[in-house]
Amino acid sequence: MAYEHAHILPQLVAIRAHETGDNVALQHVDGSTLTWSQGYSGALLWADALERSGVVAGEPVVTLFANGFDAFRSWIGCGWLRAIEAPVNTAYKGAWLRHVVNNTGAHLVLADARFVQPLLDIADELPDVKRVVVFGTTPEPLNVYPFEVISAAEFLDGAQSRERSEPGPWDISSLIYTSGTTGLSKAVMVPWGQFHASLESGLFPVEEGFGATTYSFYPPFHVTGKSGFYNPAAYQGRSVLREVFSTKDFWTDVKTYGATLSIILPPMAHFLMAEPEREDDADNPMKTVVMAPVIPNIDAFKKRFGLEVYTTYNMSEINCPIVRPEESCNSNNYQSCGQVRDGVEVRIVDEHDQVVPPHTNGEMIVRGEPWELNVGYWNMPEKTAEAWRNGWFHTGDAFTYDEDGNYYFVDRVKDYIRRRGENISSFEVESIVNEYPDVLESGAVAVPADESEDEVKIAVVLKSGVDFDPADLIRFLVPRMPRFAIPRYVEVWDELPTTEATARIQKAKIRDAGVSDRTWDRVAAGVDIRG
Repeated sequence: MAYEHAHILPQLVAIRAHETGDNVALQHVDGSTLTWSQGYSGALLWADALERSGVVAGEPVVTLFANGFDAFRSWIGCGWLRAIEAPVNTAYKGAWLRHVVNNTGAHLVLADARFVQPLLDIADELPDVKRVVVFGTTPEPLNVYPFEVISAAEFLDGAQSRERSEPGPWDISSLIYTSGTTGLSKAVMVPWGQFHASLESGLFPVEEGFGATTYSFYPPFHVTGKSGFYNPAAYQGRSVLREVFSTKDFWTDVKTYGATLSIILPPMAHFLMAEPEREDDADNPMKTVVMAPVIPNIDAFKKRFGLEVYTTYNMSEINCPIVRPEESCNSNNYQSCGQVRDGVEVRIVDEHDQVVPPHTNGEMIVRGEPWELNVGYWNMPEKTAEAWRNGWFHTGDAFTYDEDGNYYFVDRVKDYIRRRGENISSFEVESIVNEYPDVLESGAVAVPADESEDEVKIAVVLKSGVDFDPADLIRFLVPRMPRFAIPRYVEVWDELPTTEATARIQKAKIRDAGVSDRTWDRVAAGVDIRG
């Protein structure tokens, strides 16, 4: 079977189905499997059902699925119809859910029965929705909503699995909603070409991807979650799916299913390292891990679990412009995200989009080949114009670079802490605080102080069973960071507020907590920070 655009995912799925149709494409930890033939024919069946429901090319379809086969079928089914998948965070409810559904303007919603009730609770606030398809037990009664509610069987009744003309790299694959850490979530319009550019960018050596078994536990409403579907198609392997990350089950799953490749975020790496060590920790099939950013104790992580770690820089809007596939991460290079890869242009600029010198903080801006970056924010033209200024996409992330072309993430521009004329990177503060033996993870923010300027507050999650003294933490930090960056306030949290999709710390919630009775103040405690 010949395709003009054989490199994008719907076509790759078709090619795998025709060449190795009986091979397992997706394997869920619940024991179920999906072959390439089943995945392809199922996607075509869903495409026909979508079309029979009135969906047309270019129209969004809201989906509420966990990381599993239905999420795969809905995504690829939309692709063959040239419709736009709009996967929504399954934890959303109330105003958050209302905002994203209404922002899409979608007439059709496909939802797992486990996640449909919050949608039904706001039914009267969703004027565009005409039909909701429930996969699982359909709620009763069905005639009390302003839209039609039907079962999956009714949705698929009469649908046929028939081949269709191929989508192009310029067709919008998905609306991926940003985490909304600084405002209302924005729907990133992601073309199929961007997914190809992102997931085959070279964020790890190709030879380690070919035939790999990917272990994926990310939700399908995030770009990282899409890798669990894309990797096996691109590298002729398979994926093992779990709905959410589980520290307890991680290595058991890896060993049971022979997983060789995974993406691990720093909080997850910290959780795995915090587990009691075992003599057989390195006795596992995992060979390759992509981690971004990389934890400081990366050498210990690699040695303990017997694997190699690679890194990249990416966000929902771009395509992994910074990679380092030739060199595994270690204690000497972990602070760099890598170098600019072929096919993209990157600049670090000031507020006027002028390139700054090496070792100078600036915002990263990116541009690339057509259809390999986002094409804006759905139904938010003002946000699109703000981000796509002067022909470049503005990431909102602060970076530096060196004379050798290595790039270093500094912070989210909006998370900069300004104290007494000094710019402080919350990321750098957190990296050093996380080195303290009692701390599992941390989040640094600016909070107003008595002197009418910002002070640094650090929220910490402690390792189990430790006897923590904030003063000892400060003494640990004194020789390791500039005096102006040492936190004044320390607050112990049971867990940090994070976005579900990316495990990104929601700094606004830590800032909003302010300084309270449970906040330790080193000034009031009389702790001397003079080194």
